[in-house]
Amino acid sequence: MSAAQLTAEEKQFFQENGYLIKKGVYTQYELDRLSKEYVKIWIELLAEGKILQNPEKPLTSLYPNRLRDFHRGNRTITAFMLKTEAISLLESLIGEEPLAIQSGYYYKPPGSRGLGFHQDNYHIGVSPGTSYAMWVSMEATNAENGSLVFVPGTHQLPLVSSEVVPGSSDAYGSEVLRVPEGYEKIQIETEAGDVVFFNGNMYHGSTKNRSEHRYRRSFVTHFAPARTEKITLNYGQLVGKDGRRVRRKLNTEAKIMEMEQSVFHYQDASFYDQIIKGVTDR
Repeated sequence: MSAAQLTAEEKQFFQENGYLIKKGVYTQYELDRLSKEYVKIWIELLAEGKILQNPEKPLTSLYPNRLRDFHRGNRTITAFMLKTEAISLLESLIGEEPLAIQSGYYYKPPGSRGLGFHQDNYHIGVSPGTSYAMWVSMEATNAENGSLVFVPGTHQLPLVSSEVVPGSSDAYGSEVLRVPEGYEKIQIETEAGDVVFFNGNMYHGSTKNRSEHRYRRSFVTHFAPARTEKITLNYGQLVGKDGRRVRRKLNTEAKIMEMEQSVFHYQDASFYDQIIKGVTDR
């Protein structure tokens, strides 16, 4: 069985647990090429003074929590995001074509905080149904450098508003979901090139990078099923598997509209907020 195919057992595991780790979907060459593209973007941000180092946080201040949506206008990033084998796997899991909503590249250097439990579709607002994530491990991840944490089975639960839990030093923000009674969390491990697929209603997060020298780089794309009628996030900037731009109606009744703040209101560098000149591969 190749990395581009799913077994019946893998499909069943995804349906029952809400996530699936698929080994070796991306090659080291592909990972290196994507990383070099983001290094160029990062250097340009530094040169333009859009990233400033804080002497008290020398590493974490140098890296935005994520570089968001730089696939727009960039053929290298878009090609990585829409790799045929990876999209085919997701399409097989959800039973229809996935439409890319947004992309994000995370460096997560040593000392970086994790992210409390949340549900992606809370802020993405796919309707009907839910969103899906494709999380690419750029290097090995485990508990030491802050790998992903899931609460299996919670993908079958409805979207829930976060609770305010102040005082945490391990996670960005103070609004998190508590593990529901009867469910247990697990922390996964991945190798470079592995892909983690997970459902948009799944409770998930990550832990603090407690290592001294290891980063936890990853590239994540969120997707909507083709049958989606409305969506809140980037509703006019969806991308089909052939690279075409797709539009859907704006979902003005998404769950996130109930709250002014959300766990996603942490600082990042986006395509719109940080315009990169001379870097994107047009």
